[in-house]
Amino acid sequence: MPNRDITRDANHRLYILPPLVIMLALWGIGLTRWFHTGDALQLVLFGYIGLIVGAGIGGYIAAADRYRPYARRLVILLLGSLLLATAFITNHGNMHLEGLFFALLAGGGTWIVLHYAIAKLVGPIFFGRIWCGWACWYAMIFDLLPYPFSHYRRAGRWGWLRYIHFVVILLVVAVLWYGSGISGAAGQGAMIAFALGVLTYYAVGVVMAVTLKGNRAFCKYLCPIAIPLKATAALSLLKVSGVPDHCADCEACVEMCPMDIRVKDYITNGERVLSTECTLCQTCISVCPHDSLKLSFGLDSGGKEIIDYDASPGNRELRREQETNTHA
Repeated sequence: MPNRDITRDANHRLYILPPLVIMLALWGIGLTRWFHTGDALQLVLFGYIGLIVGAGIGGYIAAADRYRPYARRLVILLLGSLLLATAFITNHGNMHLEGLFFALLAGGGTWIVLHYAIAKLVGPIFFGRIWCGWACWYAMIFDLLPYPFSHYRRAGRWGWLRYIHFVVILLVVAVLWYGSGISGAAGQGAMIAFALGVLTYYAVGVVMAVTLKGNRAFCKYLCPIAIPLKATAALSLLKVSGVPDHCADCEACVEMCPMDIRVKDYITNGERVLSTECTLCQTCISVCPHDSLKLSFGLDSGGKEIIDYDASPGNRELRREQETNTHA
């Protein structure tokens, strides 16, 4: 990662204050609830959420650009672990995709359906795949592995794996529901299936990361949740944008993107990053040496995928040489 620090003025540091105020307010609510009810769990819950907002988000805002990817990993670790623990403690059933399919076949109306509707369908229309970049309980572990940037994506059949995974889950649920009358949305059996699924996905994701030298290998090739996320993220109002004239064609954003998106190509074409692979992790924004990237709200049609499939070493220099020869 480029070794640089951006000097932030006092006005920028003012943005740190809201997360700190919210953190203190949440801690105050937790203490008040504890004194009045004697429920220590509320103290822990409000205290933990306050820590996410203050230390996590506040720390991200305060950090120099080159440290922001690490600050984001703290946020996703804190938030992802809270959501996973909540999923088990509240016993709302199998929160995996098969649990959603079972719930829909049973008529819906469960927490599983609500979760997917908010986080995976409606939410991405406004905020894209921010769940993947900041809240996923699988990515929180994968992001801690030592291969954050794979530098290129495998082409061909690799791209079909998650679609095959999605269809297989759908078929298995259909067979169990219509063939055996099994419902795996709620109950003890569903929670056991959920726990086993979590452990399996962690194991598979770690193996894929180590084998393919990329922390997000599972997310790019096998995660079935990416299918509905990509469908609505194409409509996202929040995307990465930039100033074409500021781009120096260094391709730091491309090389460092954990999802192998050719960020620069969108910007130099006068577009926002329209790829539905973007998880809004903001790594590209942090590593841009000319501060030409930012987040912005707007109306445009996503789904235009420009992915870096070039596996050759030094592909940036080779591409520049080819472009120079073309224009000569």
